[in-house]
Amino acid sequence: MRLLSRRAYWSHFGERVGFLPRSFKRTAPGAIWLHAVSAGEIATVVPLIQQIRAGDPRVDVFVSTTTLAGRSAADKRLRGLADGVFFCPLDYPSCVRRVLNALKPSMVMILETEIWPSLYAESKRFGACLILVNTRISSKSWPQYAAMKWFFAPVLRLADAVFPQSVADRDRYYQLGVAPARLHIAGNLKYDASSMVPKTALPAFEARQIWIAASTVGPGDSRHYKHDVDEDDIVLDAFRKLSAEFTELLLILAPRQPTRFDDAARKLRERGISFVRRTAIQNQFHPSLRLPGVLLLDTIGELSGAFSMADVVFVGGSIAPRGGHNILEPAACGVPIVTGKHMENFEAIARDFADGGALVQVESRDELAPAISRLLRDASTARLMGRRARQIIVEQQGAAERVMDRVWPMYWSANMKVSPGLLARVVLAPLAGLWEAGGALKRRRDLARQQRLPVPVISIGGITVGGAGKTPFTVYLTERLRLRGYHPAVLTRGYRRTTPAKSIIVPAGADVSPALTGDEAQILLRGCICPVGIGSGRAETGRLLLKHFPADMFVLDDGFQHARLHRDIDIVIIDGLMPFGRGFLVPLGRLREPLQALGRADILVVSRADHDPRFAHLRKELRRFNKTAPIFRVRTRPRQWRISSKRQVVEELPVKKVGAFCGLGNPQAFFNTLHGLDLTVVFRWSFSDHHAYQQLELRRIASQALRAGAEILVTTEKDRINFPLNFASSVAPLDVAWLEIDNTVDDEDELLSWIESALSARFAKTRY
Repeated sequence: MRLLSRRAYWSHFGERVGFLPRSFKRTAPGAIWLHAVSAGEIATVVPLIQQIRAGDPRVDVFVSTTTLAGRSAADKRLRGLADGVFFCPLDYPSCVRRVLNALKPSMVMILETEIWPSLYAESKRFGACLILVNTRISSKSWPQYAAMKWFFAPVLRLADAVFPQSVADRDRYYQLGVAPARLHIAGNLKYDASSMVPKTALPAFEARQIWIAASTVGPGDSRHYKHDVDEDDIVLDAFRKLSAEFTELLLILAPRQPTRFDDAARKLRERGISFVRRTAIQNQFHPSLRLPGVLLLDTIGELSGAFSMADVVFVGGSIAPRGGHNILEPAACGVPIVTGKHMENFEAIARDFADGGALVQVESRDELAPAISRLLRDASTARLMGRRARQIIVEQQGAAERVMDRVWPMYWSANMKVSPGLLARVVLAPLAGLWEAGGALKRRRDLARQQRLPVPVISIGGITVGGAGKTPFTVYLTERLRLRGYHPAVLTRGYRRTTPAKSIIVPAGADVSPALTGDEAQILLRGCICPVGIGSGRAETGRLLLKHFPADMFVLDDGFQHARLHRDIDIVIIDGLMPFGRGFLVPLGRLREPLQALGRADILVVSRADHDPRFAHLRKELRRFNKTAPIFRVRTRPRQWRISSKRQVVEELPVKKVGAFCGLGNPQAFFNTLHGLDLTVVFRWSFSDHHAYQQLELRRIASQALRAGAEILVTTEKDRINFPLNFASSVAPLDVAWLEIDNTVDDEDELLSWIESALSARFAKTRY
């Protein structure tokens, strides 16, 4: 309805239907999507993001909001903290699905009482874990929730974990059907957020006493709470009474809604009260105001930072039956607080403060002026209340840390799936079925005419399309086998080579054009210290290589689906970022063949799973498909940079701000590596795997990276191979550096011993 009634809500309308900026899009799962509906929740989300950064700074964090005030607050407070801010999509499956496909989150975290059926259901269908944080159901709202349990219960059961603000909230969520094992009390995040507000420099006009009336509401102010109470009138009536006693009193009046600023100014003029609007004095060095007087705070974002200058604060929305507003920010400043009796939105917090002697609650409008007067006259009581308030804040902090400690294991256990839309179900699903049938038919045909080579063959392959790290692992394994006294050779297809020759045999370290070999074969030639055979017919290529080089075994690069050649050991590389190909075969997902094919693997090696909880989860999941194969973990380690113009090799780049681009099956792995190197990626661009770059593309990349503040362009060794000749002129005045990497395997001796034992048992005579 707001889209129809207010033009401002049409801003960024594309985001509201799920179309996010291109810069938000990720190529692999792993982001965290936080939803905070408005400005109050945006403040709450800050300590949560800080804990995420402390736990893993490589995780991208995106924050959605619903209201205009929330978006404004997020743009200000989350700049440099979140990786992106956007309007939450409308709660339709297609809109939500677009956002999920763009961000690829491993976790979706919803703050407070935001229950959106499509957002919940699509997040779970996508494979993300769903966490509800700082949830609450007020006593006033509870009867309505209980009456609609039939609607809320199925939706809330989708959550993997729910963190209510209080014991009373926990009991209400339990009655709505959330299992006790998923309910956790970690405290209230608002306590963590309360001490993170910067101070605001507002003029005090040499006042002796300062009273702030914060977030006052007018009649009918809320669509949830219909009323005819005008708190501005109540505050101004109280101010008139107090002015006689406190002749140097300054009232800072901050209406809750910007649409009421002009109305508040009109009331001040009609009452003949001396006042000045904040917007009228923002550029004045010495603004003047006759006291007793009122500063009308008609700006957004300055109120929370002004509490530290107050002697007493009245928090509105509490005399009117609005449910109250947040009292923690003035409490963190050590200021005595007055509210009305309607604090249903913060009833647990209000109870803590009332029980701790840190809050005065008035029963009616007539009690407001006497309550403010007592605190202004009795400075010792006011200071004591302020100290108690601050102490309660300190005692209750730590909720963000407790929440993240519990949900990190859930984050690492998430596995992204495809959430197909109607077009995908109609068009791509049948194609995926044809892919599976064609693959099965081809495998049966190839097995029927399978060929053997006279020496053992170790295959290194994958279950998904795209980069899992097969070629770097091939380099790693051949190096280790060589060090153990073997004489391996590599067989590879030579993807995208342009030579008509069926097979090419290249000695170790030979300088051969990429057009003859393909880009991956170039990495093998540069990284391996063994000969390489390149050709689609791997058996024929292997026999040809043996005529020229005395190899005693072959390492077959990307060979898990190459059934025409008999393999003695099948090693399958599992991409830890996207291990199961979104759950569907190509083109609907990224699986080359059904996951049951993992049962053929002799060894499983997990890449890109440096965090132990993630690796432990993947080990457990892989055991569903293969009960016996040993499972190892390979880690990628940056080795060195090669800088183009200087023709030099360095361990660290001389600058920090980089423009990154690559054409990989999984570009996010490269971007994560850059983050681990403490580089600031000011611009990123990803292309399809094996992308052949053109001069115009490089000029466009360099131009946009330069505008973003990049000091150098960075890419991968594989991408450098696909550059055109004379590329340096296209990227000038920027330089280009490419990263060379190494692999290390946990329990390397165990892996190599297993391979040697298998080869020794099956082909003892071959080596000799």
